[in-house]
Amino acid sequence: MIYSFTDYNAIKTPNWIGLDNYAKLAHDFIYLKSLRNTMFFVLIGVPCNLMFQLIIASLLNFEVKGIAFFRTFYYLPYLVPMIATVLIFRLFFSTDFGVINVVLDTLGIGKIGWLEQPSLIKPVIVMMNMWAAGSGILIFVAALKGVPRHLYEAAKIDGAGPIRSFAVITLPLITPAILFSLVMQMIANFQMFTEAFLLNKGGPDYASMTYMLNTYNTGFRDFKFGYAMAQSWILTLIILAITLVVLSTSKRWVYYEGGDGR
Repeated sequence: MIYSFTDYNAIKTPNWIGLDNYAKLAHDFIYLKSLRNTMFFVLIGVPCNLMFQLIIASLLNFEVKGIAFFRTFYYLPYLVPMIATVLIFRLFFSTDFGVINVVLDTLGIGKIGWLEQPSLIKPVIVMMNMWAAGSGILIFVAALKGVPRHLYEAAKIDGAGPIRSFAVITLPLITPAILFSLVMQMIANFQMFTEAFLLNKGGPDYASMTYMLNTYNTGFRDFKFGYAMAQSWILTLIILAITLVVLSTSKRWVYYEGGDGR
């Protein structure tokens, strides 16, 4: 925190500059761009990921022959290091030799610059996170297994269909798992680094520049460590504020069996 109020490059003696680093953030185009990109991944990417995980977990909750294989299959991508995951997605979405563009070109549609167009790079990163969502799927499968079966039987007797039963029984009873996944994935997306760095180094036109990648460049490429530390403290406060808001509002929509919010 002290160094965030200084001009410091890890070599010379820190020079006290007060709030200059923090004031500079409001006029730093790349910083503001990275903040907007990160908010996209948090506000758009996280809900998409949660819905995808819940849908897949619901399908994996059916007790049919061979379901254990599919549960293992959907968890395996989570075990793959993120570096390998990025390389796999580059093989799929590369403009020149990507599998998807080869298929599109064969069909006569033509190649698409998935990693070169600012409007497409962020959806690709969101899909990458969805592909490696095995941990969240496992959490939701466990939560679904904890829903008492007799509640579904009672709902069926009352004439409730599958959609109605999911809305009034399943969803409320797994809200603690949803809250946990929401908070953890929000924090993870605020700290996203590897995906953006390896996929296109924050490009094109800073479209995939995340907050942590920009902070890394500021500190270890430009050697503006004081400025990078100021960015880190702002991120800490943003994560803390949003997490507290989510936790404070959770009392209104998270169901606990004890009924006392604990």
